[in-house]
Amino acid sequence: MAANSDTTAMARASQSASLPWNVCHEADAPTSASDRMLYSSQPPAWTRGVEAVSRVVAPGADSAVLSLVVGVLVLIGLNMRHVKRLFKSLPQDLLSVRRRANAFDEHTASESRVAMLLLLQLCVCEGLMMFMWLGAGEAAGQTVVTVAALAGLAGAFYLFQLGACVTVGYVFTDSVGAGLWRRGLNASQMLLGVVLTVPTLVALFYPGVSGVMLAIAAGLYILSRICYISKGFRIFYNNFPSLLYFILYLCTLEIIPVITILILAREICVNLK
Repeated sequence: MAANSDTTAMARASQSASLPWNVCHEADAPTSASDRMLYSSQPPAWTRGVEAVSRVVAPGADSAVLSLVVGVLVLIGLNMRHVKRLFKSLPQDLLSVRRRANAFDEHTASESRVAMLLLLQLCVCEGLMMFMWLGAGEAAGQTVVTVAALAGLAGAFYLFQLGACVTVGYVFTDSVGAGLWRRGLNASQMLLGVVLTVPTLVALFYPGVSGVMLAIAAGLYILSRICYISKGFRIFYNNFPSLLYFILYLCTLEIIPVITILILAREICVNLK
């Protein structure tokens, strides 16, 4: 048995010695993709699974967005007594150009607080509507950030309108006319915030009809601007040159800023995704 094992080992050693030994060069490396896969030591791609993708969440399914909306509505509901009182003066502030103040008109600090809440409601509704217009949804946790940024943009737009209103009123009319126009702006924005609540909530919970609700919201915004502009026309119009100034105002402060806000809103949605 031992003799046979030694004989077999010697035969294998002599056979190995007779085999040609080749040296590998760079030119012998595999060049095609199929050859590289044959010689690759990495596991195939299917063993590594699929990369996870963040879940897309609609605004109506985001608890943070709902908390923001409900919080604003609750704050307004807690001040409903002052809201009713403020609403009695809003139609007159929106349409009337009477220069003599009513002796029974008085405004309190509570009404100023309610006015700020209604303007906050407007900013939230406009932020939600812009979000639903520019994008159907985002990753979980990012929706409320984008909505808050768009609401802040709407607030900045209101402050720009207020500053433009005060400046134009100071330059082209007296303090009484400027005050009438400023109250018209605030009244139009507060009423717009109230009426935008319904289409915003419908689009929030029923995304299938968001296109119709966006069209309704755009119509309401245009109607509010028409009321505000018509009041301004009755305040400022004196002769034909004043009409030319008013046309320049429409182009400068009613068209270009809106286009700028829409461009900025699109950039916010793209950068925060």
